[in-house]
Amino acid sequence: MLRVFRLLGSRLRVGVAALVAVVAVVAVAACGSDSDDGPAATTATGRPDLSRVTLRVADQVGQLKALLEASDALAGVPYKIEWSDFSAAAPLLQALRAGAADIGQAGDAPILNALGAGAPLKVVGATRASAKGVAILVPKDSPIRTVADLRGKTVSPSTEGSIGHYLLLGALKEAGLTPDDLTISFLAPPAASAAFDAGQIDAWVTWDPYVALAERKGARIVRDGEGINSGLGFVVATEDAVEDAGTKAAIADFLTRQRNAFTWSNQKPEEFSKIFASLTKLPEPVALDVVKRRQWSAPPIDDQIVSQFQKTADVYAEAGVLEKKIDVKPFFVRSLTS
Repeated sequence: MLRVFRLLGSRLRVGVAALVAVVAVVAVAACGSDSDDGPAATTATGRPDLSRVTLRVADQVGQLKALLEASDALAGVPYKIEWSDFSAAAPLLQALRAGAADIGQAGDAPILNALGAGAPLKVVGATRASAKGVAILVPKDSPIRTVADLRGKTVSPSTEGSIGHYLLLGALKEAGLTPDDLTISFLAPPAASAAFDAGQIDAWVTWDPYVALAERKGARIVRDGEGINSGLGFVVATEDAVEDAGTKAAIADFLTRQRNAFTWSNQKPEEFSKIFASLTKLPEPVALDVVKRRQWSAPPIDDQIVSQFQKTADVYAEAGVLEKKIDVKPFFVRSLTS
């Protein structure tokens, strides 16, 4: 019998934090994306005058801003950028729903939840990281050697609907098991880490930097995400932003600069890892492990990307993470990355 434990208290704290974060930025929402009232002016060529556009970018823990600035990817940017910072995807997406930002990026599960709840958002870009950055971990002295050995064990895939949860579902299916064959304990990563260290769970499914930190302490990887997780994240924008010619043009330019910054971080892992370490307070060797393993890219949105997102949506709907099935195709805007 499947036994599932959820930390309701942690969810309540996330909800309160999200509300506070949105209230902090929603006051600027009425200002709109353009610096002037009405549609953005055009140049003599008929293109939007980007000097009159302010692009409001929602970031998570300042990571994207730091990367863009360190790589010099924002040099000569023709529009203004107004940054807002959030601790996680949930408050970031709530800010977008409230109209307090134009664009932001998050993992597939929180975006699917937002779209399923009717958020007025469009998927305008994709990011991809190595699926090796998500893994099923066991203590170094554990008798567990394969996914099949998880039968009858207690496993935390971190939070429900996370990439860790997705990996566990896929790995169990691959091994001929179902969630009913083990005890699943949903825990926020810090709580899961503590439970793992204390021996209260037999295995932990998580992602970097938690994987890298656990490995440094001797944890073993039983199965990583290659072949199961897509490694995809997505850039979403408000419908209003996409419908405004000036803001839409700024988003297209911003996505190009982001792609260039990803290339730089892959080519200069030592340099970026120091910045990443200072932001996350990770030890520099751990930060370097994460950056080297991640290998960020920004692929154009194509049929394969849409298909992979649909597969994720279907898996989460079957697992009960989503209340209903979602057709993801109508939410994509392909023209900004083509």
